[in-house]
Amino acid sequence: MLAGAFFLWYGGLALLFAPLLVLPIWPRRAFRAVIRAFYRIFVVLARWTGLFKVYADEETRRRLAGLRGAIVVMNHVSLIDIVVIVASLPDATAIAKAAVMRNPFLAIVAKRMFIVNDGDAAAVLAQAAEALGKGVNVVVFPQGTRGGGTFHRGAAHLALSSRRPLLPVHIDYDPPVLAKGQPWWDVGRRVIRIRLAARPAISPSGPDSRANARALTERIVRAFGEASGGARRW
Repeated sequence: MLAGAFFLWYGGLALLFAPLLVLPIWPRRAFRAVIRAFYRIFVVLARWTGLFKVYADEETRRRLAGLRGAIVVMNHVSLIDIVVIVASLPDATAIAKAAVMRNPFLAIVAKRMFIVNDGDAAAVLAQAAEALGKGVNVVVFPQGTRGGGTFHRGAAHLALSSRRPLLPVHIDYDPPVLAKGQPWWDVGRRVIRIRLAARPAISPSGPDSRANARALTERIVRAFGEASGGARRW
């Protein structure tokens, strides 16, 4: 009941402001700031209503708050992963699947807020590198879909080609919410605890090659293994 009321209320609030977002008056940085503010309102209101609360240790908060022009790599377990991480960063975009363009409202946001992966890897890397060069953080979900799977090497290639650091951030939900195949109203009977755990940044080395991208991806996977081990103890 609480989840349904919250999502319907917040969705209605977002729809009220949607007409303003289509106006061609927003520079990209300003547009990202507006969306980030909406995401932060979502997190604050969810905590205030008792729906969920985000937990992060002091080191994680420090790393996220001070991040500029870095590649944030995350595991992907819930529809609201992007909301939680963008709300926690100073300025960020993300690489989004082309499927978001099928939803008219999401398409409005995706065109100005995110880098849409339409299958042109070179164009995606170029757009991401440009954003990084301007001090914007780029969020990447290497597994590509909710529920886990193989870690793809796109984030590693981006780091190697742009010479920008990678920050692995593990996200965990207790109980799970908005996971793949899970009804949106299935949120359990207690406060959802969302834990963010940032690992030390990984600096790329060497040229952008398949071998280096594979080695860098393996380091990312190991960092997530360490973070998830900590998540099981919280």
